Amino acid sequence: MADEAAPTVLVVDDEKNIRNAIELALSDAGMRVVLAHDAAAAWRVLQERIIDMMILDIKLADVDGIAFFRRLQAEGVSVPTIFISGHASLTDAATAVKLGAFDFLEKPFTAEKIAVTAQRCLEFASLQERLRLAEQLRGSMEIIGDSAAIRRVIEAALKVASSEATVLISGESGTGKELVANAIHANSRRSQSPLVKVNCSAIPETLLESELFGHERGAFTGAAGPKRGLFEIAHRGTLFLDEVADLSLSAQAKILRVLQSGDIQKIGSERTLKVDVRVLAATHKELDEQVASGAFREDLLYRLNVVPIHVPSLRERAQDIPLLAHHFARRAGERNNLREKPIDDEVIAALQAYAWPGNVRELQNVMERMMILSGARITPSDLPDTLAAPAEASGVSSALREFRDKAEREFVLRVLKKNHGNISRSAVELGIGRTYLHRRLAVLGITKKDWLG
Repeated sequence: MADEAAPTVLVVDDEKNIRNAIELALSDAGMRVVLAHDAAAAWRVLQERIIDMMILDIKLADVDGIAFFRRLQAEGVSVPTIFISGHASLTDAATAVKLGAFDFLEKPFTAEKIAVTAQRCLEFASLQERLRLAEQLRGSMEIIGDSAAIRRVIEAALKVASSEATVLISGESGTGKELVANAIHANSRRSQSPLVKVNCSAIPETLLESELFGHERGAFTGAAGPKRGLFEIAHRGTLFLDEVADLSLSAQAKILRVLQSGDIQKIGSERTLKVDVRVLAATHKELDEQVASGAFREDLLYRLNVVPIHVPSLRERAQDIPLLAHHFARRAGERNNLREKPIDDEVIAALQAYAWPGNVRELQNVMERMMILSGARITPSDLPDTLAAPAEASGVSSALREFRDKAEREFVLRVLKKNHGNISRSAVELGIGRTYLHRRLAVLGITKKDWLG
């Protein structure tokens, strides 16, 4: 008997003996089978359940199978399909394949033939989804850095990936919360299924519930046809709710229901649909404050915050800036057909001294701009005015600068003592150039007696 994770196949044929024979063959192959005797019954099944594949007879009692297939496509219902028939012409077969059917089998066929073809169809559909997913994630999977702060994030993401727990990823805008979600999904058992992303702040409140849960035809003005929601699209995969704090209270209540029961209900429908979706959420807001103000449900916060992961700001991981700067420069060169350029130590020093209100995203943009506008190498003259200006001009107060300098002095001293005053090893551990470390020692007033004392 097929388990709950087995693919579900819908068999649509008006001959009972054929339906039963196919059901037996596919069940023996480890698949879950749902039977329908005509197109109307098949349509009801497709509205109520998530189907991974369909075996469809071309000649049905109530409607032509190809016409039914066209109707599904027009309604936005996409199901990998194998056509079968004992009376169809070569033209019918060619039309079916041209419309996007995976294969066409002529009756009679053996149990082995239908099982093998069904397995090939499922594998092909899975491959197509993986290719789409690879394209979606290409170039965005790296979490660059070797600081203790970012290592803790990576370790937490890898640990929680193998579980089914919901994860709440917090951090300022631009810190890379989406990369953490990518890493969790890519290392989970759901990695071959979709990672569906939705920016809750980018969708108007009036459309958000329709986007998340779908709607039926006529559910509201403009709903000309049924629509699959993102929870349904993410079935057996992961749904990433970015900026989750911007959800309306109504949408929050429905998401809470999904997390509790696995059931969704489309707008305009009285039926529920069960989905298997792991939810990851992210926010740059303090959800405790949102709860206190009544803008966010406390019970939903508890459901989402099973495993919290905080992504540090770039200010908290300045040690990673040299790695990030070179990485973004290399990627910008590849995108713009430019050779890799050396980056002066003074540039790295300026990057590390800046407050980075836009975090990693801002650094990426700055590096691309300098790669495009600079000459053979990136020098201080290529720095944007905001980075070349004094600290106070970039929004950093003297009190904050003093605090940061004190923290930096203590950190650099710890590294020097650990390496017994070896400047080269300390520079490598700090992720900066040897020359720049000498300059920072002078600025911070660190002398040999400090690390020997």
